Amino acid sequence: MIGVDIVEIDRLEALVPDQEFLKRVYTETELAYCHQAKSRKVIAARLATRFAAKEAVFKAIEALKVLRWKEIEVINEESGKPVLHFHGETKVLLNDLGLKVEISLSHSQAYAVAAAMLSS
Repeated sequence: MIGVDIVEIDRLEALVPDQEFLKRVYTETELAYCHQAKSRKVIAARLATRFAAKEAVFKAIEALKVLRWKEIEVINEESGKPVLHFHGETKVLLNDLGLKVEISLSHSQAYAVAAAMLSS
């Protein structure tokens, strides 16, 4: 199964000051990485790609209705490649079902897009 999502970066840029939203959707590791950027626009692009990634995962794993925002974490390997880390019930469920999820992220000045591919 494949899930795809696209997000307008400006929408996330408007939410950068909303700490309640950020803490509900992103892990501390994700927030630390995003806020390493020097400009608000780059912070917003990083947040937007991670938001799109989580939405893409939700779509790819639609049958698993127990998914939670913060149980899906997008981090970057040293090479810059984005990878998913799962936590909590989501991790247990994916492990029990023997499922893996790969992610691809990209953004332009206006949009962030993510694709998630589910495999066994």
